[in-house]
Amino acid sequence: MVSKITRFLGSIKLSVPVLSAIAIILIWATFYESQVGSLTVQQQIYKSPWFGALMFLLAVNLGVSTLSRYPWRGPRKVGFALTHLGLIVLIAGSAAVIHLGLEGLLVVRTDQPANHLVRVDGELLEVMDDQGQVQQATVVVKPNQVISPQKFAGLSLLDYREQTIETLEYHEGGSQPNPAIRLVLSSDRMGKTIDQWLSFDSQTSQTIALGPAQLQLRQAEDQATLQQLLANPDQAHGGQSGQLHIDLADTHSTLSIDSLRRRDAVLENNIHIHLTDVWPDFRLDDHNQPMTASPEWRNPAVQLDITQEDNQERWFVFAQAGLEPIQSVLAGTSALELKMRYQVPPPAATDYFRVIVADRQLYYAARSTDQFSSGPLEQGQTVRPGWADFQITLTDWLSHAQIDRQRISPEGEQGVPALLVATAEGHQHWIPWGESTVITQNAGPVIAAFGPRMLALPFGVGLEDFIVERNEGSEAVAMWTSQIRLADLQTAETQQRSVWMNHPTWYQGWKIAQASWNPGDLNQSTLQVKREPIWVTALTWSGALLTVGGIGVMFYGPSLWKKQVALSSLRVEVPEHPQDSTDDAVPVALVAQD
Repeated sequence: MVSKITRFLGSIKLSVPVLSAIAIILIWATFYESQVGSLTVQQQIYKSPWFGALMFLLAVNLGVSTLSRYPWRGPRKVGFALTHLGLIVLIAGSAAVIHLGLEGLLVVRTDQPANHLVRVDGELLEVMDDQGQVQQATVVVKPNQVISPQKFAGLSLLDYREQTIETLEYHEGGSQPNPAIRLVLSSDRMGKTIDQWLSFDSQTSQTIALGPAQLQLRQAEDQATLQQLLANPDQAHGGQSGQLHIDLADTHSTLSIDSLRRRDAVLENNIHIHLTDVWPDFRLDDHNQPMTASPEWRNPAVQLDITQEDNQERWFVFAQAGLEPIQSVLAGTSALELKMRYQVPPPAATDYFRVIVADRQLYYAARSTDQFSSGPLEQGQTVRPGWADFQITLTDWLSHAQIDRQRISPEGEQGVPALLVATAEGHQHWIPWGESTVITQNAGPVIAAFGPRMLALPFGVGLEDFIVERNEGSEAVAMWTSQIRLADLQTAETQQRSVWMNHPTWYQGWKIAQASWNPGDLNQSTLQVKREPIWVTALTWSGALLTVGGIGVMFYGPSLWKKQVALSSLRVEVPEHPQDSTDDAVPVALVAQD
């Protein structure tokens, strides 16, 4: 029984169907990958247990077939054994590359500092609870389906859509103050009317872009902030880093981040505030450490060390609405009684219509290329901002707005990717790509973010220059080269390298190769960054050499062996003659004639 199973495992009756199945799967996977992407194919096929079992069965077939021919005598059997051994090693090496290798794309620019964040396959789901604990998971998706995981951090991942837009319905009746306004823009010359709601629900609903102009909704907590928002920007300019608003008992203080960069602040009761770090585009890296994903002020956050006598605390304060500060005690026993908000001015816009909410009153500031105006705003009032013949009317103002939101995926409309999750209680929430969403549940609120999966390198890569060489006498591109600067993040040592097609460079075990470039922007280059354990590289190379060597021995070994045997048999025996007698010597030719 055992011998029959062994013969079958090493027989061609098993190898033919296994090889046929693998070939069919690989052909189908090639077409499937063009539809869903390489990561989905890797998760569903190449990294799946059933495909691994199929490749393992092929390796067993090769191994048993080789051992059944032992002892390997003669060139053909030796070559057969070497070839099969090489294929087994190649299968093991390819499995190690798929499961242990790291690969991603790194975008570098000449007009930006060195970048150390690599965009790897997959999306990242981050969930932070009310204690500040963060969990991360790689999410594999394809259109209209979540591949993995199905559950994470108490949330069920239900659906994924490539193109989604959010629809909002506003009505009075909220339990908390939540101002929302409705503006109607009309132009007789263009025959166009725009109806738009603004609220403090999110960053995107506070600022609406209308071509080169913006509609803005802002809140002023005090008279100084109100005057700043109503001021002509040509006459007053605030810092890009924003301001901290601190409430201590009955005292309110406003601190500029730019001033905190230069020196610490001292408040009443001998409270010292030290600015530790500022992140314009805050997020957490693979090690749950704060970092900035870009120099753009998309999701600002600051880290503060606050000291009062023997008490010391560390605060993380976020500019995004709905994200409460994270407070931790470093020394002492009691928490400091502080309330803190972080506000960052919106990106400068040439033309805007800004509505400011201050102490249950509305104000406006309208700016165009040619004029600026500001003042109180009442429901039903019409303002001409100076944008051609456009006029803006405040049609609705809700002080306690309740918002009913839905995310839909209409056909033919551009939107953003979004992930649908559900809490343990069954409440569903859409998490748009690149945004943070507050999810309420019985176990406590959590903040979930869905965005690109990034890998932090131990070194930075900067683009010094990007050179495009063209064929002589034509505009056809012959070669493009990235001249890069490699900077070690620990030692600050730098090296200059050049990378072009099929000529990569290696640094600290990472392979850096030219991936693509943008013909419309020669200040940018896209590099491929790849790393795998050295023993994996050695395994794949050893398998390739064994396979090639075995094939060479099988095909050329027999003929070389026959030539060696023939040369060995053609030995001419010559009689021995005394060296001291030359007179009796007989030529070999004469002996042969006799």
